[in-house]
Amino acid sequence: MTKHIGIFGGTFDPVHAGHIRCASFVQQYCRLDSVRLMPCHLPPHRASPGVSAAQRADMVALAIAHNPLLALETLELTHDRPSYTVDSLTTLRNRLTDTQLYFIIGMDSLCYFSQWKNYRLILQLAHVLVCQRPGYDAAMGDAPALLAEFGEQQLSVVKQQASGAIMLLPNPTTDLSATAIRQALRLGQSCDADTLDPAVLNYIQTRRLYQD
Repeated sequence: MTKHIGIFGGTFDPVHAGHIRCASFVQQYCRLDSVRLMPCHLPPHRASPGVSAAQRADMVALAIAHNPLLALETLELTHDRPSYTVDSLTTLRNRLTDTQLYFIIGMDSLCYFSQWKNYRLILQLAHVLVCQRPGYDAAMGDAPALLAEFGEQQLSVVKQQASGAIMLLPNPTTDLSATAIRQALRLGQSCDADTLDPAVLNYIQTRRLYQD
């Protein structure tokens, strides 16, 4: 029986409540068997001070510990160089038999998606699910042309195809920003459970992460 698995990439630096709410919404709305959160590799000059790839993965694991339908995918963290989505999806496609992949991006990414490496191959490997993001809409950038060529509104139609569809999702938006959260942590400001999972916040505080 074919499995339907979402792949949600990001820096997750740190993973916050907005990421988890988005992943859970996509899993439920699209009736996926699971959604895998895949932290991307960050080269040393871009990583936050004192925060390693392993620590970002640890925080994702803590944030999803109570949701069995969300999982951690560490594929890109095993590389010593930045990973391209097309390469990661190719690896996952070869690893996961009898599986349809659904790559999850934000509307901001769709607006320049045609600039991604081999974006057409990405669409041969997976469907693309697009979450709403504040300040971006389907009339901007690359989105109109991509939706005209690949857009599909019916989930039932998407699931009948192996790959190649772009579907916009009606997810609730959030203004949470990892950049703003890092800044708040540097300033010693409090972050409640609506911002960071308490286990993630404890992990950050115990290890004094995001301190200049």
